[in-house]
Amino acid sequence: MKTPAHYRPGLDVIRLAALLPVLCYHFCIEAARAGFSVPDFLIGRGMADWVEVGLAWFFLLSGAALCLQWQGRFRLRPYLVGRVAAMYPAFWLGFLVLFFYGEVLHGNNADIPRWRVIFSLAGLDGYLAPLTATFYKIGEWFLGVILLLYLLFPLLLWCMDSPRRKVALFAVLLLLQLAWPFLCPAPLEAGHTVLGRLPAFALGIWFGTLLRQNHTPLPHCLWALAALPLLWVPAVPRLAVLLAISAALFWVVYALGQHLPRPCWGWLRRCAAWSYGVYLVHHVLLTLVLLPAAGRLHLPLALWLPVFLGVSFALAALLMTLAAPLSRLLKRTA
Repeated sequence: MKTPAHYRPGLDVIRLAALLPVLCYHFCIEAARAGFSVPDFLIGRGMADWVEVGLAWFFLLSGAALCLQWQGRFRLRPYLVGRVAAMYPAFWLGFLVLFFYGEVLHGNNADIPRWRVIFSLAGLDGYLAPLTATFYKIGEWFLGVILLLYLLFPLLLWCMDSPRRKVALFAVLLLLQLAWPFLCPAPLEAGHTVLGRLPAFALGIWFGTLLRQNHTPLPHCLWALAALPLLWVPAVPRLAVLLAISAALFWVVYALGQHLPRPCWGWLRRCAAWSYGVYLVHHVLLTLVLLPAAGRLHLPLALWLPVFLGVSFALAALLMTLAAPLSRLLKRTA
């Protein structure tokens, strides 16, 4: 894998660091649901907050990476085609394999109207699952949220080009970040919605403008860590506090990653490129294969975590490789 001239290893370190808490939390929570003995601190509030930091990093990173790619030379058609080529081929491949096995061969979910597969092909089935029956297999709520945020990216990028628009945008987003957790209708969770993640995504786009200027706001951004005690104040929206903390730590992890030695860059880029595939496959692998195997073999649960991580990345590498020809074909249409 050829390394670009302006490669920023810190961004790929953030990508992998964001993935780790999600994988560990899903491993622990699904193991507990399957009847395994899991220490409370691995499935409690502290662990959930760690996962929230990882999720915030994903949205911050997505906004920053898109800004680095498109600010100053945005064109709608190549942008949309690029997002489709990056997100859909691997998702379609993983989903259709599971749909064929479950629904076609075994007749699962026969009561769901077949037309609703359109939600799946659009990548929105996990996002819409709390509201209506879908053929949700992989992708979870995150995929639907990030796909819809991609549609808002041109507007957010336009706001970054004017100081007045930027100030107005962040005023609106601050209000949204504080109010949305109280306004979000059931059965949705505020953090699992587009409006809940819009502030992090927009903040990431602003981070991208700083990165384009090779500006790192350290150590000034560390003042945001002063919000940490507010996690123990029930009246304060937890999402807002965790976003402030995540934003400060984003720059810390980025700065550390930028100092990685060059010989590490090849493997770092390769593993980071597989991270989307890991996100798609890990939950299915965990619930349908690894935990049932762990129950049959009666080996200590701790031994299965490195197996889970290793197999997730191996399957992701295979998935992304198989999806690559379709991705290249879609990109040619731009």
